[in-house]
Amino acid sequence: MKRTVTSLVLMALVISMGSAAVAQESLKDLVEEQGFGWMAGQWKASTDNGEIVTEFKWAADGHALVNDLKMGEYSSHGIIYFVPDEEQVKQFTVNSRGQTSQGTWEGQDGKAICKTKMTDEYGDSTEVGIAYSKVDSKTMKVEVYGLENGELSWDPMFELNFTRQKKS
Repeated sequence: MKRTVTSLVLMALVISMGSAAVAQESLKDLVEEQGFGWMAGQWKASTDNGEIVTEFKWAADGHALVNDLKMGEYSSHGIIYFVPDEEQVKQFTVNSRGQTSQGTWEGQDGKAICKTKMTDEYGDSTEVGIAYSKVDSKTMKVEVYGLENGELSWDPMFELNFTRQKKS
């Protein structure tokens, strides 16, 4: 009897969670509406210190975007998701050094901008804004800015152009 009650409760919970998810707009829908769907895919840039490869890949039926980055021995893994009750797109990332970052995304002047607070292994934090913009169908510009009172500084600290990689 106890097993039957537990099964019914779990079934009711799954059904209620499923119906709530159906009503929620997906992150993919929001990204497409804002015109940033072009970001999905794998991108590569070359620097004096080697190559940087980043990828944005859809997950959870378009409710999440996974962002992986690799640069030499360094790597990071992030998940981007929409929080409906806050009407915000957020990101949480952890890297191969054990550092974490949390950010919020917004569209501004044709750029997808992630305002990020990075925390190192000692608890010290740095805030930056990372702006992604489409140059053409094969090129993405990434600019890193300091943040002043939550807004991007006037000039980027650095910028890189990434080239879209063919699907393997």
